[in-house]
Amino acid sequence: MKLELTKHLDQVRDTVIEVDRIVSSHKYPGDRRTVMVMGLLSTIIQHHRSMLQLIKSAGTAGSSWALARDVVKGTQYGLWINSCATAEQILQIEEADAFPLSIPEMTREIEAAYSTDPFFESLKNRWATQLYKYTRSEIFRLGRWNIDSSSGLRLDDEEMRDATTIATLCIVLLAGKFLGGQGHSADCEQIQALAADYATRTSQQN
Repeated sequence: MKLELTKHLDQVRDTVIEVDRIVSSHKYPGDRRTVMVMGLLSTIIQHHRSMLQLIKSAGTAGSSWALARDVVKGTQYGLWINSCATAEQILQIEEADAFPLSIPEMTREIEAAYSTDPFFESLKNRWATQLYKYTRSEIFRLGRWNIDSSSGLRLDDEEMRDATTIATLCIVLLAGKFLGGQGHSADCEQIQALAADYATRTSQQN
């Protein structure tokens, strides 16, 4: 693993650790909406931590893609529940353990709800193609396998940087919107500043 990728992984780790610290510094009400968003946020943070461990472990980096996809989907669910879902839909999720809308339907509602949010629009515009990949089946990656004595799914450093960047920005986005919805405007601004700093450092490395 190259030094540049190692530094990048340390940066995304530190960013998410700080996000987790900020979110965990508050107590929250026990209503269904809050509990569901918190549960999703906690889960994708754990997925992020596991992604970094897999990437750093020889021969297991390919498995990190499955976790990246789960981070993107978890963020979509979280954003929709946070700002789009009705009380009846949230109750339906709890009772049926299933979402009442498809991913494309949720995506349309999320984009409408956050259409005036600069960070959301920036993330969507810059990473739209890569984000779409993580909402699809793994079947499109079969062509990346090499059939030889060292068979396996080959991922280069740039792809791993992209995957971890997208996962990190998704976590930052959901955490910021959650804090804003909970009335913690100062911490929401802190999260946004953290996102801006991370984005700046990422751009300088590209």
